[in-house]
Amino acid sequence: MIDDRYDRSKTVNMADLATLKARRDALEEAISTGVMSISVDGQSTTFASMAERQTMLNRINDEIARCTGQPKRRPRAAQVYLGGFQ
Repeated sequence: MIDDRYDRSKTVNMADLATLKARRDALEEAISTGVMSISVDGQSTTFASMAERQTMLNRINDEIARCTGQPKRRPRAAQVYLGGFQ
């Protein structure tokens, strides 16, 4: 019988979480300084554009949120009213 209180898919390897946070910190530093490549734990990554760096940062933040049980961030949206006043 499987114990429903223990779900292996929800467990987090702390080394993985630490690596994700290290990559996020390195990427945030690269974005703020304009550097196009980062290196974490001997793995180097070079990005082609600012958009690519920002996309990767969003993915890493989503993965960290998933690993720590935080709710997924909602996309920002704006509503524009183009009608006139009566």
